[in-house]
Amino acid sequence: MPFPLDTLVAIPLIGLLAYIILGVSGFGSALVNIPLLAHFLPMPAIVPMIVTVDFAATFATQLRFRREVERAELKLVIPPMIAGILLGVTLLATLPKQATLALLGLFVTGYGLYRLAARATPNTISRWWGIPTGLAGGLVGGLFGVGGPIYAAYVAARVHDPMRMRATLSAIFSVSTGLRLLVFLASGLLLQTEVWYGVALMLPAMFVGLFIGHRLHGRLDRRRLSGFVSLLLVASGLSLLWKAL
Repeated sequence: MPFPLDTLVAIPLIGLLAYIILGVSGFGSALVNIPLLAHFLPMPAIVPMIVTVDFAATFATQLRFRREVERAELKLVIPPMIAGILLGVTLLATLPKQATLALLGLFVTGYGLYRLAARATPNTISRWWGIPTGLAGGLVGGLFGVGGPIYAAYVAARVHDPMRMRATLSAIFSVSTGLRLLVFLASGLLLQTEVWYGVALMLPAMFVGLFIGHRLHGRLDRRRLSGFVSLLLVASGLSLLWKAL
């Protein structure tokens, strides 16, 4: 048996929750998956595993909404994203386990608290913010697999039509996950046996979760869903800090 029984059960259940949220909101799967899975698997196995599954999920979403993408936003974000991903994957392979868990816990807890406190609709910002967004999102995505919040904050402040915002985010996530897969393959992280066992357990949950999420999209109270996800992030982030310290 590749994993203990609790891990065999946890992987698809966590994945189902994460991809329902992705289907409803357009992002957030890694933010749910990775902090919760960190209680069962090491980070160098979790991140390439989730990136592999997320690539299938975001690519499917991207195909569905490809005509709504604001392509001009991609041109400034993607080049610095590449540099950030290279640095992030290097840190993932070299940082001590406890340090990685503690940093992830701080990031997830902080973002959850930010979501709970944020109320105002963001003002439009300069497109040149795409450069630091790509660099920071690539770094956090390569290290923790959770660069989505950084990209989402930028796109929300640039694209105010909900459909175009969702489509543009899906395009950014597709490029980000594809680039990280190439880097994980080159570094050897993608060749771990644990990664592919995890992918096999997660893929069915991803398809079922997206199916449910797409049908719930527009029917759920978005504010309540957002509040639930924020509280889940705070709780999982604090639990990671406890585990690390």
